Amino acid sequence: MKILNNLKPSERFLAFVLLGIAVLLLNLLMLPQLLAANREGKTKGAELTAKLGAAEGWMSKKDFWAEREKWLLENQPVIAEGRTDSLNQLERLQRTAKSSDLTISDIRLLQLTETAFYTPVGAKFTVNGPWSGMVSFLETLQTPTRFKVVTRFTIKSAEEPAKIQCEMEIQRWFQRSNSSSK
Repeated sequence: MKILNNLKPSERFLAFVLLGIAVLLLNLLMLPQLLAANREGKTKGAELTAKLGAAEGWMSKKDFWAEREKWLLENQPVIAEGRTDSLNQLERLQRTAKSSDLTISDIRLLQLTETAFYTPVGAKFTVNGPWSGMVSFLETLQTPTRFKVVTRFTIKSAEEPAKIQCEMEIQRWFQRSNSSSK
């Protein structure tokens, strides 16, 4: 303050102008960074709010998911050693197809990746036969309690209008070997 008192009024005015310019330049240099940080903070806040809402939604249904996990552990089949489950699944598919007047051809076992929750066993094949048999066959395959799912499905009309050809992939999900020990 002594320095300002020692200055002449015109020098004091110039000092305030220089100080104002310095503050203005500092604000102009820092403003974009402050605005970017503000935008980033708002974005992260919105993401965290969304995650919190999702977590609250899951937590509100924790009893349902605990019951579902218990049901899975009690009912989901356990995979046997080797490819015997694949072969057993193919034999059951062929019996089911035959009972619906369908024929299965071009069978190929699929190499599927084990996940954290289940071990898939799958096959790709072609099914030929009448439409009504195909509907019955697909209804049998998609039963959730059997842990089967049709992952690909393509229908083509065969020579006769009453018969169709269908290429499909099917998977059956088994408990992971380490989840059966829980």
